Amino acid sequence: VHMLSNAAFNALLKTLEEPPAHAIFVLATTEVHKLPATVISRCQRHEFRRIPLNFIQAHLKEIAEKEGIQVEAAAVTAIARQATGSMRDAVSLLDQLASGGSTVTLELAQQVLGTATGQNVLELVESILDQDTGKGMRVISRALDNGSDPRQFGRQMVDILRVILMVKMGNSELVEINHEEADA
Repeated sequence: VHMLSNAAFNALLKTLEEPPAHAIFVLATTEVHKLPATVISRCQRHEFRRIPLNFIQAHLKEIAEKEGIQVEAAAVTAIARQATGSMRDAVSLLDQLASGGSTVTLELAQQVLGTATGQNVLELVESILDQDTGKGMRVISRALDNGSDPRQFGRQMVDILRVILMVKMGNSELVEINHEEADA
C-alpha cells in the first residue's frame, strides 16, 4: 500500500469513506509512516509480530511427532532460529531437511541452512573479548570455508551479542537460549 501515488491514495480514500456494503479491505504495509493520516484514520490497525522461538520449537516438535520425523532437539532450535519468527518458513525448512528420510541432526541442519556452528560464534566472541584480531579472522575464515553463509554468520553474531548484552544487563529471562548456550 505504501507505494501508491497521491492520486491513488485520494481514490482509495473515497472508497474507504463510502465502501460497498459487501467489501472488506485489508491493507498491508511494512512502512506505515508512508501512509497519509487520512487513510490511517479510517482503518483498524493490527501490528503483526514475529512468533517467539519457543512457540516455533513446540510446533516443529509437534509436526515431527505427527509425521514420524526423527529430529534432534538442537536441530529444532537451529531451524526455529533460522526462520526468524516465521512459522511458515520454519515448517518449510523442517520439510526440506526431512525430505532425505534420515534423522534431522544439528550437523545436517547447519550444513543445509549454511549456519555456523555455535562453537565458531562463541570463538569469535572470545577473540573479540581477547582483542585477538588474528584469531577472529581465522575463526571467520574457518566458518566460511566450512560452508557458512556470511550473512547468516553475521546474524548469529548479532544474536549472541544481543544475548550477552541482555544477560549482562540482568535481563536473562528475556532471552531464548538453551542451557549449553547459557553456560557458555
